Amino acid sequence: MTTICEHFTAHALVGARARRASSSFSRSPALSRRAAPFQNPARVPRASMSSDDEKKAQMLRNLTLDGDAYVRTGAFDASSVDNAKAQVIRFLAYKPRTRRELFDKLTVDKGYDANDANEALDDLRANGVQSDAEYAEMFARYKWRNSRWAAWRVRGALREKGVNDADIDAGFASVFARGGEMKVDMFPNDESEATEEIDDDVDLERERARELLDSARTHFKRNARGDMQARIRRLMAWLERRGHGGSVIRDICEVIKREEKFAGDAERDV
Repeated sequence: MTTICEHFTAHALVGARARRASSSFSRSPALSRRAAPFQNPARVPRASMSSDDEKKAQMLRNLTLDGDAYVRTGAFDASSVDNAKAQVIRFLAYKPRTRRELFDKLTVDKGYDANDANEALDDLRANGVQSDAEYAEMFARYKWRNSRWAAWRVRGALREKGVNDADIDAGFASVFARGGEMKVDMFPNDESEATEEIDDDVDLERERARELLDSARTHFKRNARGDMQARIRRLMAWLERRGHGGSVIRDICEVIKREEKFAGDAERDV
């Protein structure tokens, strides 16, 4: 019969062997690599902070951003010039405007100081947001395409909007010939000049004259009331209201009268 002492001795030996086996199993490299990701983060030692870092951290923790200790510098606040720029962009988003129009809108309608308005407009012009030369080109193209305004009438309208002559000339460069001149072809169907070498400015004079002549023909045919003289007078008045000079009006009327005469002769021959 096993004594109590022998029973406890055997139990102790079994426990010691189990502890040794567990210790060797935990020291296995493969197990350590697999077990590493599952370590408790709370048991990972933190890097020690120096005394200076600890002081800085403590100062940041004690720093307050309100009350008497907080002083507003306004470094990120929008200035009146910034607000004026934003207002100009809103004006331009609605429709194109000249610098004079924008200045009046800022100072009269919105109450901005004149110096702030000028500074805002100068900055926007320097960055290509607003340009009186581009406005002059766009305005001239629109008035020519839709109403056949002469160059001098477009210039007068732009001056009323506050655009200076230098910007007007820059805008007119691709719309009208130099000085707004037009050269009406008295014999449109004559191909003798087709091979003639002409510069770009003369070509633009003839192109604008052809466009004006086509519009004059349409207007003349649309207003068929009365005799030839009455219709010609109405055509001359239509051209004068658009600002065209006497020589251009005379040449266009001569071309149209000759075309009407030839058309009448051809009908009689038939």
